[in-house]
Amino acid sequence: MTILWDWNGTLLDDTRQCVDALNDLLARRSLPPITLEYHRRFFAFPARDFYATIGMDLESEDWDALAKEYHDAYHSRPARLAPDAVEALGLAKRLGFRQHIVSALRQDFLDEAVKGMGIDGYFAGLCGSDNLDGASKMDRAKAYVRDLEPDDFVLIGDSIHDKEVADAIGARCLLYGGGSHAPERLFGIAPVFNSLVDAVSFC
Repeated sequence: MTILWDWNGTLLDDTRQCVDALNDLLARRSLPPITLEYHRRFFAFPARDFYATIGMDLESEDWDALAKEYHDAYHSRPARLAPDAVEALGLAKRLGFRQHIVSALRQDFLDEAVKGMGIDGYFAGLCGSDNLDGASKMDRAKAYVRDLEPDDFVLIGDSIHDKEVADAIGARCLLYGGGSHAPERLFGIAPVFNSLVDAVSFC
């Protein structure tokens, strides 16, 4: 079995970090801040659409510059793993599962983050994007999986988009309710778990 992990909001506990970075951008534009609860209720991919809903004037903004501004604000804050991420990765390793990360994060940022957290040894490979756009990771995931050995693939993520990606690549999907999406948005889409260890145990 092969687990395809999502990164942001799943293995990485960064939803508050995302909200704080967005609020930096909103404050610079004299726009009202958003709450963590609002983000978990409404955030979705592509990120560009979400930015429009919180008041960003994307017709007058340069999207690439805006994405860089966001990532600068995001990376100025400390990051941390989900509370049981290391335990879940260790359990998957003991069970003999191959593990990869499939993320919308730019590849160099993903490589650096995973290595910086000291968990790179758990993974057979990391699949990131080639930009900061915050768009769908579906095409990258399809191409990445084609190069892997045929297997029973399980994608563990935290968003509706993760379920869409899982469907596109023919993988089962398990969702973590402690990430970027509130659990009530995920119920009925795929099995939802309060911990990553429980998700791995369900595999």
